[in-house]
Amino acid sequence: MSAAAAWLRKTEDIDNDTFNELKKIIGKPIVESCQMTGDTKSEAMDCIASAIDACSGQNAKLNYETASQQIKETMDKKFGPCWHCIVGEAMGFSVTFNTGNMIYMYVGGKVAVLLFKC
Repeated sequence: MSAAAAWLRKTEDIDNDTFNELKKIIGKPIVESCQMTGDTKSEAMDCIASAIDACSGQNAKLNYETASQQIKETMDKKFGPCWHCIVGEAMGFSVTFNTGNMIYMYVGGKVAVLLFKC
């Protein structure tokens, strides 16, 4: 785990204004773990970022279910089925996936995205 990712996990106790300022400073997604080729990784990261932006509502409230569904459907169309996507905060997981088809990343500091194909 990167030092930045470890630090971001501890930001639950800060107020929203401070957190929004941190998001502006950090800006880019943090890839925690990835087993994808360069092209697939780039496409997946773009897909995730687009879905997170599109599914953020008023007051920057993210609809996790809609975001995960949009990511899954986009990846199914581009790379064939069966992709699975989990979006949320403070989650743990244990999954089996096809070799070379998994990415786990943080977007905007607190939102984790697990995308894998099985």
